[in-house]
Amino acid sequence: MRTKSRRGGDSSPPRAGKVRTLRVSEGVAIGALVALVLVELLAFGASDVVVAAVFGVAHAAFLLILLATCGWARKVPLPLAKPWPGLLFAVVLVAVAWPLTPFGPGGAHPVWRYLGDHGGAITVDRSTLVLNILRLLGLACLFLASQIIGASETRRRALFWWLLMGLAVFAVGAIIDHVSLRAGTRLRATLLSPNSAASLMGVGLVFAAMFLSQAIQKTGGSVRLEKLGLDASLSVAAAAIFAVALAMTASRGGIFSTVVGLAVLLTWQVLAQGRRVRAIAIVGGAAALLVAIGVAMRSADLTAQRLQTLDGDIAVRKMIFDAHWQAFQSSPWFGFGLGSFPVVNQMIMTSTNLPVLFDVRASHNLYLQWLEEGGVVGAALMGAWLLIALGRIAVQGVKPGTSAALARAGVAAAILVLAHGFSDFAVQVPALQTLFAIGLGAMTAVSALPGRGKAAPPWRGAVAFGGLTFVASLLVAAPMVASRFGGDLADMPTASAEVLASAIEAKLARDPRDPATLARLDRLSRRELAMRPGAGAAWLRRAAIDFQRNDVTAANLALDRSLAVAPLQTSLFMSRARLAYEHWPALTPSSRQQVMYQARIEYARGGEDRLKTLANEIRDPSGRIGLAFLIVAERTKAQLAASKR
Repeated sequence: MRTKSRRGGDSSPPRAGKVRTLRVSEGVAIGALVALVLVELLAFGASDVVVAAVFGVAHAAFLLILLATCGWARKVPLPLAKPWPGLLFAVVLVAVAWPLTPFGPGGAHPVWRYLGDHGGAITVDRSTLVLNILRLLGLACLFLASQIIGASETRRRALFWWLLMGLAVFAVGAIIDHVSLRAGTRLRATLLSPNSAASLMGVGLVFAAMFLSQAIQKTGGSVRLEKLGLDASLSVAAAAIFAVALAMTASRGGIFSTVVGLAVLLTWQVLAQGRRVRAIAIVGGAAALLVAIGVAMRSADLTAQRLQTLDGDIAVRKMIFDAHWQAFQSSPWFGFGLGSFPVVNQMIMTSTNLPVLFDVRASHNLYLQWLEEGGVVGAALMGAWLLIALGRIAVQGVKPGTSAALARAGVAAAILVLAHGFSDFAVQVPALQTLFAIGLGAMTAVSALPGRGKAAPPWRGAVAFGGLTFVASLLVAAPMVASRFGGDLADMPTASAEVLASAIEAKLARDPRDPATLARLDRLSRRELAMRPGAGAAWLRRAAIDFQRNDVTAANLALDRSLAVAPLQTSLFMSRARLAYEHWPALTPSSRQQVMYQARIEYARGGEDRLKTLANEIRDPSGRIGLAFLIVAERTKAQLAASKR
């Protein structure tokens, strides 16, 4: 792709300068980066922990390959040791890693007392926190790689153009899939959430509008089709595709945030281009398009229904916010550790908030989740890093030229994402984080290259950083990948808690009896609990192992702790109830009461059929009879309550 290359910075007129064609190596690097983003989006947003770990390795590898194969990449100065982004990022890493230690205002979390009086940590899940730190390091590698690519205005514009085209193709596929297979539901693409898809489509619409606005400016403000080039035509097509996909998500927060982002972009474009009459026409046309989309959406049954249930959804969000705000207040300074939301969510679940919390993947408020996972210290530092980045981009946006227009679109897209983060699950998707890291890196790139006779920039520091990240990510990802495909590398020191859990589950499914296998299971279980003593599933596996070892006292203790840290975890109910009722005579009265309490809650949630199926599968006679009596008692209670209405 050919783009304008201007001398003297971005302040020159749009038509000034010469046209430069990308080198082959530059085109390959840009294409590889775009392909990486698209593959990550297609892999269900890399939401799976194993897939995210693999892409973390790929992020570091991309930086290393770029520096190893492209001479121009090694000539770009990287601000690794400057206050921003290098040193501030190092401080952020220290802050988010601090919960691995017990040194905080409140000391270690109380759940660590289950393992003894020594050690512990502020976080409740060391394993997940380490995985998220590696994820941050991988994103930093992509940020540096994008800064290298974005150091040239030609490469920067080409990167964003081809990202836009790639995302438009992705959106077309999502629309086709939605219309042909999932008509009547909300468009999710491969991101598992309509709100996440809405953020992506909204960002695409903002950048498509920017490229179209620039194309119209270059024609002197004329909107005649014969004067518009291929780029403008493709921008119009992309904008239409993103608008349709956005409407199909029926995301109220996503659409509102997109309107805000477009308003910021188009208003800024009006002021920057100085063509107020023609620019007003652009703004008016865009506003008319948005109104048309809104009218079409209002006439759609799905969107109309969602607008009618807005009050109910606000009440649901409030219940989520209140529960997790209270959780944040219990550990305000350093939080519970990045990625700890699922464990914390299970720990704070009660019979009152169970209908809302039982299946949420995030707090639906980006800032509350930052506070809960990173604490005031971590959230403040992450916010400071992001605000400095956006400030640098905004400074570039006050100038004329394509690079400045990209900066304006970048700020508008950031406003869109940050506004949407107040009410929905979006930016927490790993693939979207990858896309945003690339955008921030390219837009904050240093364009000045060392002159003749000057020493080359210290690219070796970037190689060292990327190399260490690559090795660490690979050592953690390898056992996870092996576990996913039936292998067993759980004995590796770098095996995560997920790997240990998979190995334990696989062995328990074979009903182990030999002492060697039980000894290994005991060792793996202790390692898992040492990483995440706040996980109810980890304590349940501990109880199952102790029952196999005929250590009834230890098994009851582990079952009690599983019920204490995750008393109403619905995803754990069947396996926990099965284990309890199979060993019903050996349970202590307190364990029986807790198991029966959750069984009653699940029955009230419409789980009678599941309980009946489970009762028929229980081999222990007393356990089968005990569960049958509970079902009959709950059914009788429900019938009496219905007769009194």
